[in-house]
Amino acid sequence: MLWEGDSAKIHNYMKALKSEDPLAWLLLEAQAAVLRAEYLKALRIGTRLLSRVGSDPYLTWFLFVTLGDAYRGLGEVAVAQNYLLRALEIAERTGDPVCLVNTRISLMANAIFQARYGVLYDQLKDFNIESMPKSTGYDISYLLATLETVNGRPEAAIRQLEFLEVCDPITRQRGMEIKGLALRLLNRLTEAKLCFIESAEVLTEFGSSYSAFLCAKALQITRFTGLESPPIKLIRKCLKLAGKGGWGEHAAAKEIEALVAEDDDQAAQKLYEAAQSYYRAHQPIEACLTGLASAFLAYKTTSPVFLPALRLISPLIPLHPGFKQDPILGRFLLRLEPLLLEETAESSGIKAYLIDELRVYVNGRELNPMGWRSKKAARAFIYLLLVPKHRIPRDHMFYLLWPRAKRTSKTSQWMYMTISTLRRELGQPVLISRKYNFYQLEGEVWTDLGEIENLVRLADATTDPAQKEEYLARARELAKGELLPEFPYDKHIEEYRQYYERLRKRLFGEG
Repeated sequence: MLWEGDSAKIHNYMKALKSEDPLAWLLLEAQAAVLRAEYLKALRIGTRLLSRVGSDPYLTWFLFVTLGDAYRGLGEVAVAQNYLLRALEIAERTGDPVCLVNTRISLMANAIFQARYGVLYDQLKDFNIESMPKSTGYDISYLLATLETVNGRPEAAIRQLEFLEVCDPITRQRGMEIKGLALRLLNRLTEAKLCFIESAEVLTEFGSSYSAFLCAKALQITRFTGLESPPIKLIRKCLKLAGKGGWGEHAAAKEIEALVAEDDDQAAQKLYEAAQSYYRAHQPIEACLTGLASAFLAYKTTSPVFLPALRLISPLIPLHPGFKQDPILGRFLLRLEPLLLEETAESSGIKAYLIDELRVYVNGRELNPMGWRSKKAARAFIYLLLVPKHRIPRDHMFYLLWPRAKRTSKTSQWMYMTISTLRRELGQPVLISRKYNFYQLEGEVWTDLGEIENLVRLADATTDPAQKEEYLARARELAKGELLPEFPYDKHIEEYRQYYERLRKRLFGEG
């Protein structure tokens, strides 16, 4: 790998390449920008190259992967997924095994950003690390170590990271972040702090804005334990570099500023703002830990930010059970559990995010409808989530799924099999019923689209200008992406997409 060499050799190579092959130089410049977490720069370079690489499938694949990684770093996971799926199509068409594996790994990395840990674990089971090139094995081990850490198996995570002593510097620093988290859970706090600081220093030398993540993790340990803080010079470097990064790096900068604030009440508020930013940037691990830190300080100071912080972390805590072992905040988290259960009581039933990317939870368990073998069952479920009251006449459901078929005794069996499959995928047959010739989702059903509608209705109903703006602000936070981008050619979903766009125009004053 080019980036394994020393900086002087890399500089000379890139300088020569610029004059000999400008296109290749720009492609590598875009990749280098991603490695430095300068995602906007990578996109500026990469998008200009789209029209120049079309005749070469390998260069197109390379560019699509780079753009996918850049969008993911920005927190635009749905856009990243689209580019990576296009890269996968090229890899499958060319049959290049290296391209195929690397693209699949990059797609799997999206699951970390989406906190889809169970889905990722199922995907990783298909890989035989022993039969793969070392660099690919390192990537798989890194993903597995992340899963082991969030699930509370830090010793297993550290075993997965044994490759750190022999891998390239960039892969090493990424793995050191997970190793530091694992060491923290093992109460080896001094080692964890040094791990984060060492990685932050290396990344600042490389010019990577991702160093802000490592600096924030070191500061969180020192803020709550009394250990010596990272060098002020390093903190300043990380803050400066963070400005070149994506939304995650900006959130890390907010966390750094919060953790160096002397006043606990002020720190609690700033940590809450950082956790919100992490959440929006699809950084669930950081959102969870930073939100928990905010709740801890808010509890100590009786700050009003305590309840908002609780609401923020309530859906994240069940996804990160390993944090209950944390020697810094774990005991506080255990005391919070009754309150968290109250906050998450509404998570019983079905909870579905339809905007930006499809995420579905049934009684707190994540499902992946896009991975179901029966696409008809997945579509039937999506249609039920979209419609008011979550019920559809049986005849209309048949038409939506088989618009060109006629209802006969034979074709009616298709519907029976589809609904049976859907019940099995949901894991609880009682969640879908047939009443008065309607198929209906039972129990509590929450969708972000329905929440937006509800918030707009509440805004219309109130006469308090401040309350109205609060409702609309919450609706705007939910309406920041495309509705069901995973289904671009479905006519029925397109009707709801148009309705959603009308809601967005009202919320954002577009058009």
